[in-house]
Amino acid sequence: MLSNRQKLILKAIIETYVSEGIPVGSKALTDKPYLNFSSATLRYDMAKLEELGFLEKTHTSSGRIPSNLGYRYYVENLVTRDDDIKQIFPMIDQLFSEYENNREYALKEAINLLSELTNYTSMVLGPNDVFARIKKVDFIPLTNHEAVVLIVTDKGHVQSETVAIPEQLSLEDFKKIISSLNDLLENQLVKDAKRILKNTYTEENIIEYMDYQERLVDTFVNAFKHMSDQNIYLTGMGHMLVQPEFGDVNQLKELMYMLDRKELAKLIGHTNKLSVRIGREASFMPTDTCSIISVPYYVTDEDQGTIAIIGPTRMDYSKVIPLMEYIAKNIAKMYKK
Repeated sequence: MLSNRQKLILKAIIETYVSEGIPVGSKALTDKPYLNFSSATLRYDMAKLEELGFLEKTHTSSGRIPSNLGYRYYVENLVTRDDDIKQIFPMIDQLFSEYENNREYALKEAINLLSELTNYTSMVLGPNDVFARIKKVDFIPLTNHEAVVLIVTDKGHVQSETVAIPEQLSLEDFKKIISSLNDLLENQLVKDAKRILKNTYTEENIIEYMDYQERLVDTFVNAFKHMSDQNIYLTGMGHMLVQPEFGDVNQLKELMYMLDRKELAKLIGHTNKLSVRIGREASFMPTDTCSIISVPYYVTDEDQGTIAIIGPTRMDYSKVIPLMEYIAKNIAKMYKK
């Protein structure tokens, strides 16, 4: 569809616009050593690229800016991974090495770093524990009237809830309740746990504590809900405020509202390969000036999580993509240890 020369020109315009943030004219392109063409030739091809919908002309300048179609073509055909980004990799290695025994903290710190390095909003969707199986339900007594209940999945996730033990209930009886719940839930899918808990009572020989058990069941239901919710971590929303592309206050408010409610994270979901959605290719986006890049990481062949970045369409894809891929690779290694 495009000649090799037009591809070079489109690539140069996009990367110049990403770097400088101003419309690109033919004069700016003549300085590129790999664009050894006359100004007339450059202007002709720029006009042709505009006609084909890859470029747009602004009203304030004779230069052009990429259209979303131009970004899409660039991402699929022209982008090259910037080797300079590898200079940051040792910093990422050190982070994962330092916190290798605290997986959740390491993951959050990696996403914080991603946001700071890119100045975009970053998020991570953890492996979906609702499809994990419950390995064990146990408890740790704190006092005679308080205990921490532990829910462990086969994916290594541990959810803890502090519960009160009624005065008339001995630790031995409480142990029986937890043991019966463990028997009930062991090897069950997390996604089925709420239904099982709500529809099943424990052993009849402790029926006198039924009201307490129901309250305990409610605690477990909330724990499983929290287990799903905390699989989403998002940071760097403030970076949206300084991006010139988000000048429409109403669109920015709507986007921030979606992010705050974690709706966007849920809609992004899990992807099995690098995904770049530009503008309203993501139908739930309230703005056409935003891109979402998603990169998967694999815990097992079937179980995966996703890291994602939300930023302006004018983002440096050549740096952001390899940075995300490297962080995703380290997250996967951390889960498999």
